[in-house]
Amino acid sequence: MRTTLKRGIGWAAGHNGNGHSAAPPLFGPIVRYRQPDPARRSVIGLILRGIGWLVLAVVVIASGAAGGLYLYAHETLASVAPKDKATKHAVSKLAVPVASKPAIALVAGYDHRAGTGSTSYAGSNSDTLMLLRANPQNHTLSLLSFPRDLWVPIYCHGDVPTTTNRINSAWAMCGNNGPTAVLATMEHLTGLKINYLITLDFHAFKQIVNHLHGVYMNVDRRYYIPLHTGVSAINLQPGYQKLDGAQALAYVRYRHTDSDIYRTGRQQLFLEALKSRLRTGLSIFDAPKLIGDLKRNVEVARGGGGPVTANELESYLGLAYHLPAGHLFRNQIPITDLQNVVIGGADVLQATPGAVAGAVHSFLSPDVRESQTISDQFGGRPKSAPKKAKTRQLPKSQISVLVLNGGTVPGEAASTTYLLTAQGYTTKTLPSSDVANAPKVQRDTIVYYDPFQPDAQHAAQQLRPLFGSNTRVEQMSTVISDYAKLAGNPLTVVAVGTSFGGRLVVPHRVKPPKRQPAQVSEGAAMTAPALRSVYDRVHFPLMVPHEIAQGAQLSSDEGVRGFRPLGHQHEVALTFVMPDGIEYWQVEESTWNSAPILQNPTGEIFHHGQKFLIYSTGGAIQMVALRTPQATYWVVNTILNELSNSTMIAIAESLRPLRR
Repeated sequence: MRTTLKRGIGWAAGHNGNGHSAAPPLFGPIVRYRQPDPARRSVIGLILRGIGWLVLAVVVIASGAAGGLYLYAHETLASVAPKDKATKHAVSKLAVPVASKPAIALVAGYDHRAGTGSTSYAGSNSDTLMLLRANPQNHTLSLLSFPRDLWVPIYCHGDVPTTTNRINSAWAMCGNNGPTAVLATMEHLTGLKINYLITLDFHAFKQIVNHLHGVYMNVDRRYYIPLHTGVSAINLQPGYQKLDGAQALAYVRYRHTDSDIYRTGRQQLFLEALKSRLRTGLSIFDAPKLIGDLKRNVEVARGGGGPVTANELESYLGLAYHLPAGHLFRNQIPITDLQNVVIGGADVLQATPGAVAGAVHSFLSPDVRESQTISDQFGGRPKSAPKKAKTRQLPKSQISVLVLNGGTVPGEAASTTYLLTAQGYTTKTLPSSDVANAPKVQRDTIVYYDPFQPDAQHAAQQLRPLFGSNTRVEQMSTVISDYAKLAGNPLTVVAVGTSFGGRLVVPHRVKPPKRQPAQVSEGAAMTAPALRSVYDRVHFPLMVPHEIAQGAQLSSDEGVRGFRPLGHQHEVALTFVMPDGIEYWQVEESTWNSAPILQNPTGEIFHHGQKFLIYSTGGAIQMVALRTPQATYWVVNTILNELSNSTMIAIAESLRPLRR
């Protein structure tokens, strides 16, 4: 066996490497090697290490979840696209929506007849027909409802009317061509091009409301129809309260003691309450259930075909979520222009072409300045524009601005630059070799200012209102400053976002209409005893309306009601009925100062040192509220806002503490 010793290699070899054996070199005492103990970690070190692993785990999970949510969102959008042949065929009647331009959707709520066992539209009624217009240019949502008993020409096929009947009959009488027939009938009636058709089965209605754990609504009066009477049962008490799915459905479908016009008004009020609930009461744990409801019961047809894109959905949801106070407009065909007639032994409604045209015009032309008009009329100011000290206005020619495109519309920077130039501002541009795109796509428009130049921040604040209520003012970042240097260092840089509609908001002062006298009469003798009867049940200071609408009386069905709308909160509802027996309005008093209905006032007025909050829509006051540390007291108009603005203000200003 050969070894290295024979070859003179290794420690045993001699210095001359002759291969002879030699004694090993002498060593000192042998010491066993021990692995040193690891250094002790401090408590802080252990905590930081644990946090590091936790952060890593969260990042990994979040990355996977983000990918999953992305796929799930696209799957959901595909699942609400038209599935049946009839709805797919209706796509050909829809106009293709244009990015950043107003879009119109027809919302059709229908109910399949129980027991048919069919998913076809034959035998179904479109109980709800409502047009919804989203306008990103002035950040408004407009609603226009049509009574189901409106007598109109029905277009089942082509441009020649098949017959004349109730507007909701097109859904059933045109067979499986129902969706197309509804679109054609609506377009011939209004002259409007519709971009989306949203169909909703009423079975989903109750599920959606229940999965939101109810919707808070103001019930304007006592509603009661017992079971087994041949019509839909309902049992609701007056006042602001939470409704579950069955109660909400019964409320929006009720029309047995008033008319279909009030029914459409209730539906519009419900949508307003639903929007508030989705914004404030939606939990992430509720979202999967709601998405499941939509998948099973909702179809959305889009002009041009295909499912709604994620960008479209984000744009419309963003508009609805960030909708400023007073930017939701409710429109109806005026009652005074509707005529009840009997055709074929049944009551129907007829409207003149002028009445329909007027309603369509209001639908297409919402004026956000109307809340300012109300404030001016009664010596107040809009809530969104609190009173400020007057500041010096810079001449437009001294405000220099560079526009960058932070949206998705090609050429937006150039067109906006032209609009600013036409208004008299000094505009700057980038060199021809550089593209005027913002660093990223963004929803909101941002006006940046150069902090090193005098008056730059003031110039940015002066520009901000031109781009809408969602516009922000910020100091230039390093990246934005680099753009500004290329353009010759303007005072400001505007990065227009996807919510910018392509038009500047140029203010025009609206002359307030002449204030009409209030139609009121003395009310303390009627209301004070009613309030005393419930005082011991609610335990908070009550107020007496010393003036009420002329001719009004406390309703014989629970004219006064004390109850708890939530937990330990207390509420009193005074319900008044007008001489026609159809119009109801209320005075409500509650310790629930943070109730959703009290959020987002459109203006405020002052009377004898007290501040009253105004809630208006389309130039009509819907509600007036007086807030105190102990409770809030508000006057609610009728469903169709039939009490004049002056009357509403007078009732609210007449509130005085109840004397025991």
